[in-house]
Amino acid sequence: MVFSGIHPSQQVMIVKIKSHKRPTFRKLLDYMLNDTDRLHDKLGNSFCITHNLKGSSIDSWEKQLKENETYRKQKRSNSVYFTHEILSWHRDDAKHINLEKMEIMAREYIRFRNPRGMYVAVPHFDKEHYHIHFFVSGLQYKSGQSMRMSISKMQEIKKDIQHFQQVKFPELIKSVVQHGRSQKSITGEKEYQLKYRAGRESEKEKIISKINDCYNNATSKANFFSLLNKLGSKTYERAGKITGVTQGKYKFRFKRIGFTESKLEKLNQAQYRKGELSQSRTRDIKRGFRKER
Repeated sequence: MVFSGIHPSQQVMIVKIKSHKRPTFRKLLDYMLNDTDRLHDKLGNSFCITHNLKGSSIDSWEKQLKENETYRKQKRSNSVYFTHEILSWHRDDAKHINLEKMEIMAREYIRFRNPRGMYVAVPHFDKEHYHIHFFVSGLQYKSGQSMRMSISKMQEIKKDIQHFQQVKFPELIKSVVQHGRSQKSITGEKEYQLKYRAGRESEKEKIISKINDCYNNATSKANFFSLLNKLGSKTYERAGKITGVTQGKYKFRFKRIGFTESKLEKLNQAQYRKGELSQSRTRDIKRGFRKER
């Protein structure tokens, strides 16, 4: 069991995420489906949402998840094989919550999270809290692309799912995060400082995302540096060589955020190949023109 339920002190609808770096798919799936905390109504009904997974058994899902791992493009010792995510509601909203509402929220969460992933979602009830457990694959379905979320993306999803809930189920008034300055008076000092630190980290994630965008749009290494400078990220040098950027009070060394020298050189190689291919196509066109004449 990865989580021991939702603590009674939690005051809002939240999303908890725990990464798993071993392919122990069955352990979590078995807990989600077979633990005594699984939620059923008076008639014994429940729900189990599967997304990009076929069949209705843990054996079948485990096999498909292992097959999907064969598409993994980058294999590391700390690769995330799956995440355990929880959507939870305030216990004072319990009288307004039912399986139908929870299922709607679960499907919306998958849509906001990333519909290209593989999911299993099951409702639970523990310590007066309704919550949904999500098994989320570490890779997108048959693409090898990671399902990793930046901190800023996670915060965006939390806001999106909350906004959907406020519009669809306005009666769940206790399960709403109060954003803004008043949050400090609602939560304890420790929780507030944690949110503050998360906000600073989110700013770093935004800068790194901008660096990624510049890299993806660059036509050469020099153009990459130029795009960064135009967006306000100033490059800096070590021993006469550009090795990183500064943005406000933050300083990023390219190597430490994944932009190794070999990766940067690929920009020039791609530009060279593009130019070579263009010249080749021009020669072919000219040859064809001469032949036609």
